[in-house]
Amino acid sequence: MKEQLPHQQKEKLRALARGALLIVLTTTVPYLTLINALFFAGIFISGAIAAYTYIINSQLRLTSSEAFLFSFFSGVAGSIASVFISYLLLTIFNYRAGIEGLMLLISWMQQMAPDQPEFTLQLREILEAPVELTPVDFLLSIVVTVFLYAPVAGLGGIFSVWRLKRQAARASGAG
Repeated sequence: MKEQLPHQQKEKLRALARGALLIVLTTTVPYLTLINALFFAGIFISGAIAAYTYIINSQLRLTSSEAFLFSFFSGVAGSIASVFISYLLLTIFNYRAGIEGLMLLISWMQQMAPDQPEFTLQLREILEAPVELTPVDFLLSIVVTVFLYAPVAGLGGIFSVWRLKRQAARASGAG
């Protein structure tokens, strides 16, 4: 990226934090986690919003690869924060983030396939089983989460650039 002014640096940090916060919200808030049941849609949208707000508020042009990298870093920050908050929720409050949404999906599955009661019962038992996280599990969770979330957030950044270019082309064609 090009040389940035101080207000652009501040905006960059705000946009990265905004994207990371949205990832945390869509991965830890009850029922909001269901957004990610559709191909990590919440993560994608978080990356798209991070790149979009950065581009618009700092008035910079980003290439697709720059937007991918920007949103990728937002995804890394959000992934680490999400795992850390989930770990705190689990160890302090014995609460697993996203469990309500998964239970809701299982109850819907029971209604749609009532002939499979053993399968849904097994899923329920797995989700309700007690969980203990060791430090190695915690670190592995961070690695896996970053591996999954960051590229999806990066794709959201590419989408923002594509969308903004499309809007600009329409505006210049109409004017």
